[in-house]
Amino acid sequence: MASYNRLAALIGKYQELAIFRRFQTLNAKSLLYMQAELLNLENELKSIEFDDQSSKDIHRASLHTSVFDLKESSGSEHQLQWNKAMEIRDKLERYNKALVLFSQVQALPNPSLRDLHTFQEWLDRPDGGDFFLRGREAEMWEEEEDVLTLSRHQANKDIVTGFVNDVVVPWYHDLRCRWDK
Repeated sequence: MASYNRLAALIGKYQELAIFRRFQTLNAKSLLYMQAELLNLENELKSIEFDDQSSKDIHRASLHTSVFDLKESSGSEHQLQWNKAMEIRDKLERYNKALVLFSQVQALPNPSLRDLHTFQEWLDRPDGGDFFLRGREAEMWEEEEDVLTLSRHQANKDIVTGFVNDVVVPWYHDLRCRWDK
């Protein structure tokens, strides 16, 4: 019976079929949202800093000259600037990690069309995936420009090898099937 277990076994056996969605648009949108959040937080921090520097309270007015004093303000009535800085630090760390991960995902190679079509055909064959994916899940590999492969052999292919594997071999097999009929 076809299932995710059978699909995972296929991918485990045939590395060139380790094909997954890149989710380029969702990744970009997530980064854009995080960027907008950081921009707003930056503006909030600037406003707090201005208010602190303009304050008649000597301790509050000096917060911009000493990180030690700023950190020590945590837990006091003057903690707003430090708390905002810590909120920014947390979001900035998540943003930077997401940025690096997105960059790494973007650098992963595209699968060959032959491998992608083999994979899609397996999902549809009665002796393969037998259409076990339903609903939106059945559409996972339809967006050919938004897929990647984890296969090292695809990343190491030169242009001539790619042409032979992706064009000449399928053409030959198609031609051979026609002659055998």
